[in-house]
Amino acid sequence: MFDSASKLSYPLTRTWIPHILLGFGILFLIRKWAGNYLRQLFFASTYNKMLGTYHVTCRELKRQHFDSMKNHPSTDLVLRKKGALRILEIGPGPGYNFEFYPPNSELTVVEVNPFFEDEFFKKQADHPHIKMDRFVVGSAEDMKDVPDNSIDIVVSTMVLCSVGTVEGALKEIHRVLAPGGKYYFWEHILEGEHWWVRMIQHIASHRLCPYQFVFAGCKLNRKSDEIIKRNRVGFSHVDQQRFRTPQKGGLQAILIFHSSHLKGIATK
Repeated sequence: MFDSASKLSYPLTRTWIPHILLGFGILFLIRKWAGNYLRQLFFASTYNKMLGTYHVTCRELKRQHFDSMKNHPSTDLVLRKKGALRILEIGPGPGYNFEFYPPNSELTVVEVNPFFEDEFFKKQADHPHIKMDRFVVGSAEDMKDVPDNSIDIVVSTMVLCSVGTVEGALKEIHRVLAPGGKYYFWEHILEGEHWWVRMIQHIASHRLCPYQFVFAGCKLNRKSDEIIKRNRVGFSHVDQQRFRTPQKGGLQAILIFHSSHLKGIATK
């Protein structure tokens, strides 16, 4: 009986193995050559649906966080007379922070995802109080198109989770800031209270986890608070605090996995 079963299974195995290997080969090539393209396209196309609720929930908290920005004097004398600023936002996505910027400010963004570029310039109609100046495709760790000491305010919200290295991003932020310039950050970090949340954050942050594709390489287990606190790039002052974003019931309860947050201002 076993011999007959073996004789039947052998041709089936011999038939399917090449197809399975071919399938894995195709998936590998897609991941290697088109994976980043598809991931960026998917993330830009679904951002509002996936994270729109989060930004609505945190809107007033973010408004309070950015409120002191209006009191910062620009190093550009022309902008200073208008009470305006030269602002650089890293990874703005569809532009949920633009409404918080002082009137007449000039906005440059550095965005690793080129699929957000069209939406950036379309936002000018929604935010006529600021000037959409430049959209630079690039990473936070390599902002070579932004000159040294040229920016009054740098902003990042939910960005340090997906950069290659937080230290590299902070080094570049410090470089482009003008003397006395400020870096406003708002980031989710590793959970400090619930062990089971930390466990899921670690699993989701593994490079093979589907979460990495869906959320563009977001690492839920980043310790950005500790890295910023070490201040190896040389900010003259760092003021930061941990907090937890508001939680809701139903499907939105899943946001607990990035509820632990950090906000602060670092001055050059």
